[in-house]
Amino acid sequence: MKNAVYFLVLFFTFINLNAQNWTLKDMGVGLIIEDENYDKQLRITERNNVWDAKELYENGAQAGKYKGNQLFAAWLQGPPANEYLNNYGTPVWLYKYRITYPDGKTFDGGPGGFYMPGFTYFGIKTGGYTEGNWKIEWFIQHRDTKETRSVGIVEFKTTYGKKEQAKSDWPLKDIGVGIIDQSEYDKVLKIIKRGDTWSQKELYDGGFFANREKVFAAWIEGPHTNTYLNQNGLPVWSYRIAITYPSGKREEYGNYGFYVPGFATMFINAMGNEYGKWKLEFYVVHWDTQEKKLVGIKEFTLVQ
Repeated sequence: MKNAVYFLVLFFTFINLNAQNWTLKDMGVGLIIEDENYDKQLRITERNNVWDAKELYENGAQAGKYKGNQLFAAWLQGPPANEYLNNYGTPVWLYKYRITYPDGKTFDGGPGGFYMPGFTYFGIKTGGYTEGNWKIEWFIQHRDTKETRSVGIVEFKTTYGKKEQAKSDWPLKDIGVGIIDQSEYDKVLKIIKRGDTWSQKELYDGGFFANREKVFAAWIEGPHTNTYLNQNGLPVWSYRIAITYPSGKREEYGNYGFYVPGFATMFINAMGNEYGKWKLEFYVVHWDTQEKKLVGIKEFTLVQ
């Protein structure tokens, strides 16, 4: 009997330890397809960090009716829900979120359960908030222990009504940190995995620091390079990246040109002892005027 009790203690300890390894795969704000398969697959049709609230309302996106069934929403994606179960066979991780509106007011949602593939989403209605900056904070909560953990923040901006786009209105499509495939490095941005927490050992063991076909990198994606040309027919936008290491040291690199489709990738050398939070600031710089704009910030944590 003593051995049986000892085995059960080990078994449940294993479950509890294993349940701590929830990993973020993706999060964002944009348009998703909400149809009869809404709980089976997260299908993203567009992501961005600037949205026209007037257009979203008028085209039905805030009601899930854009082009039939597209919804303006925020999403969070992690491992399959049944990957971490308690001793009753129930998924242990729930989600919570907090919206900070442009005027500083907040709304807390959840806790709720993930769909079985491991994602969740909620529709965003802008209401009277037509213009300004929004923030969505995502959390996971352990069903049994009530442990609550922050897993990421998404920020976006709303405008109201189409305005003639100035030359400085370079629109960001995506930024991120993760593992990419460089087999067509200048033609296609191939993201294998994105996330906010990375193990240096796992990255090293996987060969992602060796600058082979698959590497650990940051990326930035915007419009096609022929969208904004100068009078000589040359792309006007370049990019810079600033890295703040966990030690507080900050280094800035650039200016560099985008690949023709409008994206750029940067290998991250995360060897050494820089464990903790890294901060990446992405800028675009106008080649002719030298105008420099911060277009996005990405943070990730490096552990052993």
